Amino acid sequence: MTSPVLEFHYDISCPFAYIASTRVQALAQRTNATITWRPVLLGAIYRATSAPQGAAGSASDVFNPTKRAVTARSMQRTLKRYNITYNPPPQHPRKTVNALRLLHALDGTDRVELTKRLFEAYWVEGRDVSDDQVLLRIVKESGISQGSSITTEVFKDAPARKALEEATQDAIDRGAFGVPGFWIPEAAWTDFSGQHHKGRFFWGQDRMHFVEATLLALPRNHDWSLVPALRSLLPRCVKDNELKAKVKLEFWYDFSSPWAFLGYTQLDRLQRTFGANLEIVKKPFLLGILFREIGAPNLPMAAVSAVKAAYSRFDHADWTSYWNAINIQEGKPDKNIDFHWADVFPIRTPTALRCLLVEPRCEATLYRACWEENEDVADNKVLAAVLDKGGFNGRDLIERSSQQAVKDHLRKLTQEAKDTGICGVPSYRVFREASDGSWQNNGVIWGQDELNVVEDLIVGWNDEIADTAKQAKL
Repeated sequence: MTSPVLEFHYDISCPFAYIASTRVQALAQRTNATITWRPVLLGAIYRATSAPQGAAGSASDVFNPTKRAVTARSMQRTLKRYNITYNPPPQHPRKTVNALRLLHALDGTDRVELTKRLFEAYWVEGRDVSDDQVLLRIVKESGISQGSSITTEVFKDAPARKALEEATQDAIDRGAFGVPGFWIPEAAWTDFSGQHHKGRFFWGQDRMHFVEATLLALPRNHDWSLVPALRSLLPRCVKDNELKAKVKLEFWYDFSSPWAFLGYTQLDRLQRTFGANLEIVKKPFLLGILFREIGAPNLPMAAVSAVKAAYSRFDHADWTSYWNAINIQEGKPDKNIDFHWADVFPIRTPTALRCLLVEPRCEATLYRACWEENEDVADNKVLAAVLDKGGFNGRDLIERSSQQAVKDHLRKLTQEAKDTGICGVPSYRVFREASDGSWQNNGVIWGQDELNVVEDLIVGWNDEIADTAKQAKL
């Protein structure tokens, strides 16, 4: 097979694009792909997609304080995971349009090498890449072959300006709402309406395992389950899964979230992986009440750009396919995830959650009703029928769930979620027993897409870094 093409969209001003830039060449080498480095103007993408933070903002500008704290901690873990030096500038974001034009005036290895130097200048050295003279000094320091001919005239270069505009528009047309972005021209896929397409876009450095799987699947009928060792593409810091001491894993969730459902489907796998020394503690609560308390929108996808909201559904489908493919590779120990987007959304779940507190064994029945069987569990008649079908006395459970003690229990769990610093679901906390008998945890891990982090923490990965005070807007 000829070398497949991977287009890498990035802007120097994005820390996640910086992280991706340190990883993408190794990915290309593993997949025999040829990378095309295509700088794009992030602000123009934000403007075109009506991003809530505005063209000159950062995504974290619109985060509530709880979400900002959780995502900042996640960023620190990512930096340690990939051993990336990070010293963000005091002013961020900085304008990078001339830096990007400069890159488009170059080609081949010169563009690659100068890209790396510009990322380093921005995110390690704190240099002002919006200053043309600083850019020219970086060019000279880089030692690139075309460096001696570069002057301030490059920032007015018409072909470079046009190339940046075209690359940015290509990214927008492919579905970009941010960076880093990855475009695989040869990838074949089918959308939700059954239409077939060629060319697939992925967003985010934390989705690079999907990029790798797709490239490796090109000669395998585009089937991820045929990619050897698919699970290993989601990087781990600790390879040994043996637990020599007890570990507790809290799983915070609400039936209302399709992402929490995906997290739920992986709990049995985690239990098999780590054995009897892992205790999984379920923590159901009312997500809508938490959102109100921490200042988050009741429907998070309604608060982002329409393009990002649409991509989220494709992202969810990718995760469903990924976990199902791993299940196939591991001999189908779990039920296939037969996901169905609920027709009635958001799902109102107070009664369903109270029924769960009365009878924990009905959890699987309720989750599948919400996200596989498209049942409106907010309707008590439907809920009773769902519970009856699952082998429970639905009417009796609903009656018992209305007791004040059960309502108080659910309120207490919801308050605990707020006090713990939960910003969404699923969320996890890993507890290890200290020498004094107390249980210590590493903070909140948000999102089923962070399960590799959860697994590393379970087996004792030290996720602390030397200086957690240095944080940038994301």
